[in-house]
Amino acid sequence: MTGTTHARSLLLATDLSPRCDRATDRAIALAGAWRVRAVAATVVEWVERTERNVPRHDLPGWYTEPSDAQLARHRLAREFEGASHPWDISVGEGVAGEQVSGLLDVLDAPLVVTGPVRGGAMAPVVLGSTIDRLLRRPGTRLLMVNERVHRPYRRLLLASDFSPACMIALQQARLLFPEAKLTVLHGYSVPMLGLLDTSRDQALANARAAQREEGRAFLREAGLDDVELLVEHGDPARLAQQYVDSVGADLVVLGTHGRGAIHELLVGSVARRFLTTVHADMLVVHG
Repeated sequence: MTGTTHARSLLLATDLSPRCDRATDRAIALAGAWRVRAVAATVVEWVERTERNVPRHDLPGWYTEPSDAQLARHRLAREFEGASHPWDISVGEGVAGEQVSGLLDVLDAPLVVTGPVRGGAMAPVVLGSTIDRLLRRPGTRLLMVNERVHRPYRRLLLASDFSPACMIALQQARLLFPEAKLTVLHGYSVPMLGLLDTSRDQALANARAAQREEGRAFLREAGLDDVELLVEHGDPARLAQQYVDSVGADLVVLGTHGRGAIHELLVGSVARRFLTTVHADMLVVHG
């Protein structure tokens, strides 16, 4: 397939830690399949240098102390030795979010590939400005890779609330991975369900029927009537993980409204559970 079918460029954003190794492998596989411009980027933060500095006495005559940027460039370039597709190497210095965002200004419709969200209660805070800055950009498509690369993405799961942002995410997922089977999963709740007794089952059935009709209208509007629709009562993140565990999905897709990613995506309780608890690769699309 040609690159115009997918993204027109690909940006791997890596901190050169083992956390990003799987993202690097996935980016190499995608660039090789799509044959688009591929850029690998890392940023040397402005912090004090570590104790790796060599003592100033008894230095070998051949030794020249490299800068942090030189070391990063060497390490990053080594990742792509033998790759079937050429890669541009970019090493910036300063604030990671600003550097990566600057690269996106000059790339044509890129897919950004990076490592997973760090685990733990502070994960949204640890992500800091880089993810927030990227997801504030209209049209951002951010692929966070958790799993080892075994094959191309074959089964995609879109967690949807039937919003315009989710429709854009659905269309982008189909554009990027047109050969993959696509399922839309909607988790719904019924207000004050715990207060109902004999009418509880009927309330659930009525809500499910209404949500299914809304879902069908959502797919018709998206022009994707062939997509599988699942409507279930329960927490969307829990349902997504159950689907990944029992049915299998290579990639979970989310849409964000972009009114400030820290508020809309990272602080939002539902989205936080997706990013920190669903064990699958994650594609987040700014709608």
